[in-house]
Amino acid sequence: MIDDTPVLRLVGLQRSEARELAESVGPEARILSEQSLPVGGYGDLGTRSVAVPVTSRALRAVARHLAARQQSLADTVTVLVEIDDPDGTRHKETLTYKAPPGQGAVQAAEAALRALPGIGEALEQSLW
Repeated sequence: MIDDTPVLRLVGLQRSEARELAESVGPEARILSEQSLPVGGYGDLGTRSVAVPVTSRALRAVARHLAARQQSLADTVTVLVEIDDPDGTRHKETLTYKAPPGQGAVQAAEAALRALPGIGEALEQSLW
């Protein structure tokens, strides 16, 4: 992954969701095991995190992923994400957005992602 770029982590995904998101982001995305349920369960009951280095292309892919899971444009979407800063710190943020009239779900999700602490600044710096 890119050393001077924050990494966005989407947590609590099922295996199929994680795989789909990682494939849409590309080879820089990483699927990480998160937790497994207690012994005695069957099937793939654990959840996954997907770590995505912050780039414009990757954020668009994440926004499309979030919009595809939205039931209705009238819904308010709330997702817990983690951000790994280049200095090695990790913090949790709650991503919340609702598509205003005349705006699509993908655009609303992308705007909310860009508004997360450190994300917009990282994207601006990557343009230079």
